[in-house]
This record gives sequence, C-alpha cells and structure tokens, in this order.
Amino acid sequence: MVAEPVERMNYFQFQNVGAEDFRIQQAYHRDKLRRHNLGPHLWGIVGGCRVVESERPGDTGFVDLTLTPGLAIDGFGREIVLLEPVRVAPDLFTAFDGDRVLELWLHYDEYASRTGNDRLAICALDGAYSRVVESYRLLVGTFTPARDPLVVGGDEAKPALPSGEPDGGAPIEPADSSIAWQDFPDIERNAFWPVRLGSVRWDGSVGKFRPVAAPSVLVQGRRYAGLTGASLLAEGQELRIAPREPVASANRDDRDFATIEGRVTVDGRIVAHRDIFLEGGMASFQGAGGAEAANPLWIKRLSTGGSGSDLRIHIGDTVGSTTARFTVGPGAPPHAIADEKVMFSVRADDRVDIPSGRLRFTGSARQAIDLSVPADDTQPGTNAIGWQGGAIYHRSTTGYYWFSGGVHSGTEGDPGAAGVRLLRLANDGSLYFGNNFRQLLNFNMTSPSGTQSSGIGVQEQTLYARAPQNFAWYRGGGHDNGALSPGGGARAMSLDASSVLTVEGGIVSRGAVALWGTPLEFRTGSGGTDTDVLEIARVSQGSDATDLQVTIGDNTGGDDRFVVGPRVSGNIREQFVVLNSGDARVARDLYVRGRKAMFDVIAGEWALNALGAGSGTVNIPVSSSRLETISGAELMVALSDIRNVSTAIGARWRVSYTPGSRTLNPPNGATFPVNWTIEDIDGHILRFSYIAILYS
Repeated sequence: MVAEPVERMNYFQFQNVGAEDFRIQQAYHRDKLRRHNLGPHLWGIVGGCRVVESERPGDTGFVDLTLTPGLAIDGFGREIVLLEPVRVAPDLFTAFDGDRVLELWLHYDEYASRTGNDRLAICALDGAYSRVVESYRLLVGTFTPARDPLVVGGDEAKPALPSGEPDGGAPIEPADSSIAWQDFPDIERNAFWPVRLGSVRWDGSVGKFRPVAAPSVLVQGRRYAGLTGASLLAEGQELRIAPREPVASANRDDRDFATIEGRVTVDGRIVAHRDIFLEGGMASFQGAGGAEAANPLWIKRLSTGGSGSDLRIHIGDTVGSTTARFTVGPGAPPHAIADEKVMFSVRADDRVDIPSGRLRFTGSARQAIDLSVPADDTQPGTNAIGWQGGAIYHRSTTGYYWFSGGVHSGTEGDPGAAGVRLLRLANDGSLYFGNNFRQLLNFNMTSPSGTQSSGIGVQEQTLYARAPQNFAWYRGGGHDNGALSPGGGARAMSLDASSVLTVEGGIVSRGAVALWGTPLEFRTGSGGTDTDVLEIARVSQGSDATDLQVTIGDNTGGDDRFVVGPRVSGNIREQFVVLNSGDARVARDLYVRGRKAMFDVIAGEWALNALGAGSGTVNIPVSSSRLETISGAELMVALSDIRNVSTAIGARWRVSYTPGSRTLNPPNGATFPVNWTIEDIDGHILRFSYIAILYS
C-alpha cells in the first residue's frame, strides 16, 4: 500500500471546479487539523465528557447517568464533540445481565444529511446528500482488540522491541499511540478507536443503573489529551502548572497531580511548600557543575530484606577513608568548611567524633546505650548503659574488667600488650582481685575509742564480712558516725553484736526457712507480747515423738484465738477458730477422712399406751431432712409419761435401746427397736421420749 500525498487545490481564473475539487480542498484542511491534533498534542479527552450520577426520584438505590458536554480526540485525530448533556440510555446495556461494573466508551460517528435545497440534487441523483453530520456513539463493554491499528507508509505500526529497535522493520508506534504522520483510514465511520469515559454499575436483573462503590470508578481508564514537544516556554516571568479545575490549598496534597518520567535538570532553586517523597531514588550531593567528587555523598532508602529499611547516608566509596565525613554543626553563610563548626562527625574509618560539647540523653529513664545487639533486634542489648531514677547502671552478659595500660584485645579478660588487669566484676556480682585467699576489702577507721577494722574477704569456700560489732543496712539518709544510726534515713536491717538480726519490714523467702530449736514468735508492732505469747515451735516428746505446738496466750480464758480465713474487703473472714479455752468453731462443713463430717439430731415422743404387766419391742422409724445420705445412727430413750391405776406397790417401768441394733433405711433413714417393760399389774406407759443422732 502506497501512502497518499498531501494534496490541496490550486485555483486559477476561469477554472472549472466540481464537487470532487471541493472534497479535496475539504479533505486537505480536515487532515491538517487531525495531524495538528496528533502532532504537538496526544489523543484523549480534552475536557468535560464526565459521567455523572443523579438519584432517581422515588426510586431509592438507583441512578440515572448523564455525560457532561466536552471534547475528545481519538487516535485518528478525529474530534468527538458533546455540545450538550447526553443521557446514557439503559437500552445500550440490555445485553448484560446481573449486577456488574461495565466500561463506558465514546466513539466518533458521522452520518449524511440533507437540507431543503437538496431537492434538485435528489432529482438528478437519488443518493446525493449535501451535508455530513459529525457525531458520536456510546459503546459498552471490553473490546479485543481495543482499537484498529495505525498505518504509516502503508505498513502497520508496532511498538518497539525492548532494545528500542523496530519490530520486524515495522514503523514504530510510540507509547502514547499518537502518530501525526499516519495514513488516515479511507472510510471515516468504519475506523474503530473508542475513548474510555469510565465505568458504570449496571443491574441487568432490573434494567437500571446503581451507584458505583466509589467516585473513582466513574473515571476508571480515562485518558486525557496531552502535549508533545521539546520546549515549554512562558511568555512572562512565571510558568504555572496546575489542575484545570481549582483545588483547595488544603486538599492539594491528597493525590498525585503530575508525573515526570526521566531525568530533570533544574537551573535554579526548587521550593517545595509540602513534603518531598523519593520513591526508590536518592538525593545525591554533587560537586560544582555536577561533577562527581572524589567522595560520593548521597542519601537513599535501602531495603534490608522483608519489611526492614535503612535511611542510608553515604559518605564516599572507600571504606576506611579519613577524608569522607558526615558532620553536624552551625556556621554562617557562605558556609565555607573553615567557618563551619563541627559538633558531631561520622567518619568512613569507623570513627565517631564529638570535638566539643557533651553527649546528652534526655527524657525518661531508660537503657540509653546498647553495646551489643541481640538476635532479636526488638529487644534491648545485653551489654548496655542506662539509668533508673537518679541511679546509673551498667549491664553486661559476662562481667566487667578494669585494665591499666595496654591496647585492645579481642580476648575477654586480656588487658592487651603491656596491660595489667586490676579488677574483674563477674556477671554474678563477684569482684575478682586475683587468685589468693585473703581479706580483699579493708576498712580501717579511727574513732575516739580507737581504730576499728572491718573488711570483706574470701576463705576456702567462704565469702565473709567482718565488723567490730554490728552490721547495718540503710535506705536513704546520709553518713552518721553513731552506731546503727541511719543518718536521717531508714534502717532496713541490722545484725547486732549478739547476732540478732532485725529487719525493719517484711522478709520474703523463695526457699525453705529453717529454725534450729527456736520458736517462731509473733510480737506486737512495738516488739512486745502484751503478756499473750503467740508462737509456733517444735517440741520433742521423746524418741520419734515430736509436736508442732501453736501457743495462743498464757491462760484458758478463751480471749486468745487461732483464726484461719480469707481477707475480704480488708477484713478477715473467720472460717476456722480455735480458742485457748479449747473450743473450736467451723464456719462451714467439716470433713473427716475425706468426707463431710455432719450429723442431724432428731428428738421426738412415741405414744406407746401399754397397760398392765408385760414387755415388748416397738420399732421407731426416723429420717433426716438435712442429710442426703447417712452412714450411721444412734438413739437415746427415756420415759416421759407413766402412771398406775391404783396404788403402786413395787412398780417398775422401763424403756431401753440396744446400741447398734438399728437398721439403716437408705438414703437418709433408720429404724430403732426400743424395748419396753412394765412390772406392775396395773402399771401404764403412755409415752416415752427419744433423741436420734444420724450422721453422714
């Protein structure tokens, strides 16, 4: 296929001009316009053509769609003009069922039209039209291919290969697909190049539009027209690049506005009123004129793997260099190195210098310096320095060493060449002064009473402390020469010359506490007993016979008690109490041999109504309403109502129960056989009383 030349009319006097000549003249100007649309410009939406949703009155949950007036240019340079709002007809979507999001496209269209002056032409040529109306049509869905190919010099244009070379010798189609030197299609209406307007939500089950999930859906895939060229010059002194639609100052940073792909050189100052983001790049500090200095200096974000990242400050390419530094400090313009004060310096030879001033750690108390990094980098270092309140602490995994002289050695405990190890503090808190047993710390104090020597030392398998009389532990206060005086502070503990240990507070033991032949005595807050001794002691009663005795008081009046129970709301709830009178009280159940020890006492009277001499047995049934089950029962009986018809001579009345003769009636009853005897011919037993004891 041979490309058509660019041809225009050349008019002269008395020239015979026909319809074909006017078509050539019109085609010349139309092609020029289309090449201008694709030359310094790029195809896409010039403006407007927005998809707008509006609620349907009385039809909640559904919307109508309208396109705003606008202009778009397709890849063939054709102008698609919407001069007024356009309603998006649901009829376009009838082929799609279900609730789905669909692509909406705008496409160039044209059709022939006649006017009233066409009547003569119709008589001469029935298919003649005097007008062509340039219009549009709307398309719905996803298209494959998305458009017709571009033709240059009779051949189909193709994107370049990754190397930049043509694909099989075909003309190269640029990434923006705008080619002003293309061969335009012969039949305008048949050339396919839709322009994406966005996406809409169509519910085919009801034949209506629904609102999209987010406004961004309405503008999905929209491509806007652009510019192409080598220079953009401002007529005045300022060049402004901004969104065509004004954006409030507070919202200008909400989303990306402009993108520059490739290297940019700015000959002048760059002023940013908002944040600057470097996405994968670096800020490189070049020498004058853009020359790379001997020590490259740049800042960049580097990934450390996974989700980790470093902000890398690069000070030269040579490890160990003494001329590459990162420095911090003040100085007046023009900021010559001789005038800049260095307060802090990081060097490429693994050194950090603070030539003047102090290194300060402010804020809350914490572990401020880590001298080692554990495998779990989120945890604090095990070799570190920090502070707590007003105290400074050092933390080490294996201990501390003090050296005199020498040089660094990587071996733990080695003072290096010509060095001497003065002291070692191990991680268990021990101080090591050498290998000889001796009194390592010596305190020789002189007082009016003479010299007093104290010390701390080591014997075979023994660490000892030595004092003339007392040992004391104080909290707060200051030094006071008085014996056992806390100097305005508080005495926490003391051990006097009689080896009595006094603790001014509680004692917590995480192991066993052994008392050798002495009781554990409980005294009042002032140290007295108030005559009532309360103590626990081990007392031997003979060979293999030992008591644990709990002493409560010095009498049996019942005023001193041994109480067991929980503390609830600040008060003890007495569950088990033993009085020094011998009484014991249990608030709830008592268990014996793993079972609840409980009994029920039932009293009653039995109407026997036996008259005259004789004897017999009557069975008394008894059951408990308090016990679920019983394991035993006993009975006591006594006469309660007896008489004689006449004068009693040698009369005898008797009722009795033989222990253990009862019969248990599960689950909670028993039957007791009671024997009765009347030894008088006119004796009469009307009733006898009984007390039954049932126990679980």
